[in-house]
Amino acid sequence: MKLRKILALVLAVLMVCTVFAACGNDDASSTASGESSTAETSSTAEESETSEDTSSEATTSETGTDGEGVTLNIRLGMEPTSMNTLNSTYSNEFSLINHMYDKLYMLDENDVPQLSAAETVDISDDQLVYTFHLREDGMWSNGDPVTAGDFAFAWQQALNPAVAADYAYFLYFIKNAEAYYNYQGYAADPEAWEEANAELEEPQDPPAEVNWEDVGIKVIDDLTLEVTLDHPTVYAPFMFAFGTMAPINQAFYEECGQDEYNSDAEYFCTNGAYVMTEWVHDSQIVLEKNPNYRNKDSLPVDTLNFRIISDGQTALTAFLAGELDMTELGTQQIVQQAEDAGYEIKSYSDGSSFYAMVNTSDPQLSNVNLRRALALGFDKQGFIDVAIGLPYSPMKAFTAPAVNGADGTSFSEALLKHEGVDAMAPVNGDIEAAKGYLETALSELGITADQLTLSIDCGDSQDAQTQAAFLQNQWLENLGIEVTINPKQTKQGSADRKNGNYQMSITGWSPDYNDPLTFLDMWVSDGGNNDTRWGSAEYDQLIADATVETDVNARQEMFYQCEETIFDQYMIIPIYNRTQSYAVSDKIANIQRSTFTDFNLMTVELA
Repeated sequence: MKLRKILALVLAVLMVCTVFAACGNDDASSTASGESSTAETSSTAEESETSEDTSSEATTSETGTDGEGVTLNIRLGMEPTSMNTLNSTYSNEFSLINHMYDKLYMLDENDVPQLSAAETVDISDDQLVYTFHLREDGMWSNGDPVTAGDFAFAWQQALNPAVAADYAYFLYFIKNAEAYYNYQGYAADPEAWEEANAELEEPQDPPAEVNWEDVGIKVIDDLTLEVTLDHPTVYAPFMFAFGTMAPINQAFYEECGQDEYNSDAEYFCTNGAYVMTEWVHDSQIVLEKNPNYRNKDSLPVDTLNFRIISDGQTALTAFLAGELDMTELGTQQIVQQAEDAGYEIKSYSDGSSFYAMVNTSDPQLSNVNLRRALALGFDKQGFIDVAIGLPYSPMKAFTAPAVNGADGTSFSEALLKHEGVDAMAPVNGDIEAAKGYLETALSELGITADQLTLSIDCGDSQDAQTQAAFLQNQWLENLGIEVTINPKQTKQGSADRKNGNYQMSITGWSPDYNDPLTFLDMWVSDGGNNDTRWGSAEYDQLIADATVETDVNARQEMFYQCEETIFDQYMIIPIYNRTQSYAVSDKIANIQRSTFTDFNLMTVELA
């Protein structure tokens, strides 16, 4: 794991040479990013500014129930930070990707992975070798056939350090994928690697040479892909269904260049149910049925018009005017307005955990006792009641309640039972304990409370600023700490976390697959989505051991220790778990929205 610390420094140099070599620059988000894959999710705490301009052809939904001529207008709460499958990290970005890319597996209406781009798969008795047999009718939107090489090429790019994919680590369940990534980072600039290595307390040996031929990804023929795993992975189908694992048409990608690829409608070449025909940035994205898709006639909707509207009140106004067919309802006031207008309020648990990410490399926030004081110095239930007013729940464990553990039931519930507590930290805070931690922190820092210079980033919507203001007021009233609020657009906030240009930042994470690892492996040292700058060799080892452990009970115990570490070190300040409220027009009878599927309009039932 320590190699990642070296690679992080080397890649900072490499990115100067590679990111600006082409025509554009896609910022990758993290949960902070991003990623994840998500992926990191967006909320009222994390939304971007938007233009309300829309094309006149797409402002009103057409009638019909057979898919012919039907248009649905759906709200997106943010401009995508990146639609490049290698760099996307937000849940709504991955939902768009799911509509445009057919992967080896896709999640069905019950969030169960089902073969899709692959017609069949042979799995070895030791659960290590997956041999996928692709469909013969797979076709790209430009008419090229989909081949096994398209998957291998995409995954090789994800494992290219110069691409800087936040979800590169997602492929580490494949044999030699991590070793290949580490060696590529070293080989790109050995001198920079050696210089960074020399700065470590315990310098490491250079990574062993690992070439692409050594990675467990083999193209047998155009329609056969053999994947050898590093270890048996019960949730492997979930991994193969994830957005980062989507194929890429190599010739098209190389013609566009890394920075232009998927940056505008003209730079998309997809193999899924829909193709992008328009992207007016900060305004709307339009998807049309892919004429080359094998099941195009079964799609219930011809055109999906995603209107980018960050402000919840503006979105509701558009919905009530018949200009939207679905919108999230992000505040109690907006929910009440929708109810008063006669709409049924729908909801689902999207599995999201929201928190304030902490930059532990900051001179003040590097002090763990200050982080403990901030984490215990406010009322999480009060935050929900006052700043949100919706039936969210205080975060009682970092892993969301919807994610299952060893026995197929909620991991977080099992954790709390194991710990003998109602929550890993008091949901109403513990002001006296917080004051004690603050006193210790100030003594260790050699300053007084009025010498603290702290700030917290949040989204630029009014709702997001209201949430940040609640924390600001609680910390001032309870601890005498003044904190400045920095509203930022989502893309800027993501970039600042990635670059370490922040102190605290409100963000969230949604699970990418149904296993606690999807939350807990975020905090490995210099992991792709770990923008806290916190790291621990002990934590890294727990994750490494849990990744290969086949005894589910022993694995669960390791995850318990990870949760204990999070609620001791507080590289994040836990706040809440989200239940998403939304409303649909009378054109929609039923739509799939669930923990692992933000939205699925490929199976929407029309009224």
